[in-house]
Amino acid sequence: ASFDGEAFDDGGLHEMSIVANGSTVQLILDGQVGAEVPFPFNNVVFQFGSYARANDDTADTTWDNLKISTVLSTAVVFEDDFSSDTIDPAKFEAAEPFFEGGEGNIHAEADGGMMRFVGETTQQWWSGGTLRLKDSFNATADSPVTLSIDRVEEAGQGSASRSALWIFDESESNYVLFADVRGEGGWRYNRKIGQDGDVPTGGGNNMASFDGEAFDDGGLHNMSMVANGSTVQLLLDGVVGAEVAFPFSPVVFHFGSFARANDDTADTAWDNLKVEAVPQQSNVVFSDDFASDTIDSARYEQATPFFEGGVGDIHGEAGDGVMRFVGTTTQQWWSGGTLRVTQPFEPSDSETITLSIDRVAEAGLGSASRSAVWIYDETETNYVLFADVRGEGGWRYNRKIGQDGDVPTGGGNNMAAFDGEAFDDGGLHTMTMEANGSTVKLILDGIEGAEVSFPFSPVIFHFGAFARANDDTADTTWDNLIIESEGGATFSPSGIGVRKGQTSQPVTVRIPQGLNSQKSISVKVISDDPSIAIPQGGSNGSLNLTFAAGGPNTITFQIVGQDLGGTQFSLTSSDIAAGNKLDVAVISDPGVLLTEAFAGNSINSSLFEISEEGFGNGLGDFTVEQNNGQLEISGFADGDTWPGASLKTKNSYLATEDLNLVVEVDRVAMDQFGEAGRTGVFLTNADRTRFVFFSQQVEVDDDAFWRVNVNPGSPGGGGAVITGFGPMEDLGKHTMKLVANGSSVEVFLDGVSGGSFPFELSAGIFVELGAYAQFMDEDVSGEFDNLSIENVLPCVEGSPSSVLITRAESQEITVTVPRLANDAADISVTIKSNNPDVAIPAGGSNGSITLTFPSGSSNSQTFTAIPTGLGAAEFSVSTDADVCVAGSISVEVISIPEVFLTDDFSGDSVDTAKWRVDETPLNESGTLKPAPQSFIEIQNGEVVIHVEAETPAWPGMALLTVDTYSASQTEPLTFELDRKMVDFVLASGVGSESRTGMWAMNANGDHVFFVDHTTHDARNFGWRYNRRPGADDNEEIGNGINIPAFDGGSFDNRGDHRMRLVLNGSTAKLFLDDVFGIEVEFPYSEGITLGFGSYADEVGPADPETGEPLGNQTTGNFDNALISGGSVPFVEQGNITGFTIQEGNLVIEWTGNQLLEATSVTGPFTPVAGAVPPNSSIPIEDGARFFIAE
Repeated sequence: ASFDGEAFDDGGLHEMSIVANGSTVQLILDGQVGAEVPFPFNNVVFQFGSYARANDDTADTTWDNLKISTVLSTAVVFEDDFSSDTIDPAKFEAAEPFFEGGEGNIHAEADGGMMRFVGETTQQWWSGGTLRLKDSFNATADSPVTLSIDRVEEAGQGSASRSALWIFDESESNYVLFADVRGEGGWRYNRKIGQDGDVPTGGGNNMASFDGEAFDDGGLHNMSMVANGSTVQLLLDGVVGAEVAFPFSPVVFHFGSFARANDDTADTAWDNLKVEAVPQQSNVVFSDDFASDTIDSARYEQATPFFEGGVGDIHGEAGDGVMRFVGTTTQQWWSGGTLRVTQPFEPSDSETITLSIDRVAEAGLGSASRSAVWIYDETETNYVLFADVRGEGGWRYNRKIGQDGDVPTGGGNNMAAFDGEAFDDGGLHTMTMEANGSTVKLILDGIEGAEVSFPFSPVIFHFGAFARANDDTADTTWDNLIIESEGGATFSPSGIGVRKGQTSQPVTVRIPQGLNSQKSISVKVISDDPSIAIPQGGSNGSLNLTFAAGGPNTITFQIVGQDLGGTQFSLTSSDIAAGNKLDVAVISDPGVLLTEAFAGNSINSSLFEISEEGFGNGLGDFTVEQNNGQLEISGFADGDTWPGASLKTKNSYLATEDLNLVVEVDRVAMDQFGEAGRTGVFLTNADRTRFVFFSQQVEVDDDAFWRVNVNPGSPGGGGAVITGFGPMEDLGKHTMKLVANGSSVEVFLDGVSGGSFPFELSAGIFVELGAYAQFMDEDVSGEFDNLSIENVLPCVEGSPSSVLITRAESQEITVTVPRLANDAADISVTIKSNNPDVAIPAGGSNGSITLTFPSGSSNSQTFTAIPTGLGAAEFSVSTDADVCVAGSISVEVISIPEVFLTDDFSGDSVDTAKWRVDETPLNESGTLKPAPQSFIEIQNGEVVIHVEAETPAWPGMALLTVDTYSASQTEPLTFELDRKMVDFVLASGVGSESRTGMWAMNANGDHVFFVDHTTHDARNFGWRYNRRPGADDNEEIGNGINIPAFDGGSFDNRGDHRMRLVLNGSTAKLFLDDVFGIEVEFPYSEGITLGFGSYADEVGPADPETGEPLGNQTTGNFDNALISGGSVPFVEQGNITGFTIQEGNLVIEWTGNQLLEATSVTGPFTPVAGAVPPNSSIPIEDGARFFIAE
């Protein structure tokens, strides 16, 4: 609507802008914002052009002056709104800068939420007083510093007075003074830097931009200074008045007031002081241009990482200002050599570690060679290898992290972005790895080729060269190695609870690695409300932390709880921006905070208030009242969208990891007329800038869905639909429960969990019960009852709560107790197996183990679940403390699976001994166009299944297994497959749909279809499943059932994902990229066929030239199929666990099938007669004897 009207609808010149920040995108026309909409993506692509709608419509659009720019965001590093009515000695000190030598008593007084300077000059000329900011600030071209402050009033009396804002160098001998000089010319500046143009005193330089009554009114104006180490800009109300030389950094700021002559008085009021700086973007923590022509043994180690076991003499040689790796493979395959950077690095979600290096030349000879850059975990057992594989496909990566999708050796994964002559030239290219503790991005010449999972920190880097076969040579040249860290100063954890009068667990403040390698870094911790909590060891609610030059980049401190309530701690520094804030909740024992049965005749005004804030910005007429022992909220909309009302708690509440907030209420009934209505519960801060809204939406056709909206994220619109609440969609009584822990909220309906949603708030949490109507003239009513709000301790919990292991594996399980359960007393937790013949906790007895958590110690411990047979066991969890238990731990032990089928599709055609083509449509009516419009081919080592619809709906093609398989609980059937990508042609427009997925089906056609359902309009189907028999047509042949675990950009990118189906004869478990999604009923154990395929939905208009209908097209690329199941024999590993000498005999404690002996360490070994585990007694005889167990 902002762009309605003739001024915009003229078809003429207008400037269009898109501003993206990784979360939203603003749409701007001629500098005016029309909308800001969610767009949570970091790597974006822009296009511009023209479209015409119908047949014979023409397009004719003219464009000019395309520009794409990046703007670094700033962070507030210092601020004060003076609301405390005190002068904070940790922030300010009183000063009297010399101007013309006058004397007086002008000084600062904090009052009324402002800072006022008053006093008079007793000896002329120009006496004054200021407050000096104690912090100094770096000012550079890359990181300018901005001070802004509201000059609220200039009310000095006499000949002249000055509202004075100063910037000094650190010695305070050079300055620029920006002032409103009442009585001597208005807005002016003075400068003293020892250069021509200085006007150190007197009236100074006028700024014509600020002449006139609009500025010379003595009233409210915002004054700003922007310093970049070379100049300073002087701004008033956002208008630049002057930019003058000021070549200094760091800088110091003052603000205050001056009066000119004897008996002149100063009276200047200030408010809302803020200093902003661009956060330091990166910090070089390691660099080498190899100019020394030596390999520095303090920085590097020669290494030969294992790849495929080859042997050779490849090594690094420094010379001519580069590092060159040369040598030959003498025993194939793939020998190599690297330099290992000895310093480890610690990427995290708050600090990115980036390695970049110039691969100058790849000149290896023979069958193949590799320019290799590695990132390892600290144990150097997990890695990603980024390489130019000359002779075997160009730029590729290998990964080994113990997850599906690993390709530890061989050709690895191609990166299509780097295909072509521009990259495959063996020449100069900059290779970059960007790690964040979860993933690593692989970048070539600034272009991202892949982002792959790598959940490790610390990490270690190598670079080098490899050669493939016998007599192949390596010859790779490198230069300009740089490793950078990027991030802010951060708290860890980001939320914490502490009891009143006690100290918290340690909180860590971390700055990016290397930032303090050459100089000390100062960071200040500040409590927003010292009456609630303060940093221990500080003063006036703040604590100065100094990271010494060359010292650690972490410092810990503790928090003292002063009074019940919540506050935030922030970080400020002139050296680095803050990366987060710390939520602090001072808590008491758990207990009920509020109960309300709404039994009275009126709302209890001591507990609640009525809010007329809607879910959207529409207006309406709503009432909130108590009727018949229930709360009733009803009304109608006077306008779009989502007006309504709510009952809001007057008190706010706390939620932390240690003390959860639980809100429970009965939504008794709901009714609505119109397009849609909602009733639900908000957990929110005071102004709804952060909230979770759990609600039921009822639409005109009586469709009813339970939804969750979160802010930030989805503050409006449909939010997330909770499909698990489908059976509870009636409009009657349902018990809603929300459990907040300071970082997320888990929602429940009638005791069933609907999942957790982000909610980063520990204090100041309000509860609202509300009802809302969507559009004008629509109405809604909602009834609530039995509201309960309480703080509870979290439950004792074992993680993971479900374990699947083979007979040859074990699994560590972590038990966590509430931190407030063992803060003052010991507690114990007992883990007991109900089936010791299947699995037991290691280290216990009779299938049971008791873990003791001493008072004040860690609140988590681990134990190991070990298998003793095949089947299922439940580990019960019990405790002697008065806290809940989350539930038991299920342990399923299965056979060691046999590999039934593998196919990397490396041949020229589909292997018909493994796969058969199936053309069954998803809907019986759909037919596809025959070849060449539809086909299944092997291309570049992948299966390409391309279909074009001939008639609707949902024709397609699949490859199904020739063989069939069986599945059981102890011998499950697993099907894994890479869905590499999906592409499409939208012949019928943006309403077109595509599906690519994998099948499991029995001989009768009963099936599970695990599918990526791709749409191109406002619908967002994503990863789903269809199942027959299902609950309804939607599940069987319709849009299918959404899998919430796979919602979001990381999954919905139409790209490479590892799909997995696990069948056990009763159910099917669906995984994506090793993330569990859902378990659904699939009670079939024999004759199971597996497969994968592509499907297109509709047919578009006819081709105007041929008259032939154009069908929607779907292309799915697939790779690396793996089917496993059944069992291979389990051989228990033998082990000698101990020995003793007893009565002249050697007593050996051992496990396994047999104990063997020999007179030589190399054997031969023969069985010891009569030896059986767990121990055997053997007479001691002369001579050496060697024993092994197997």
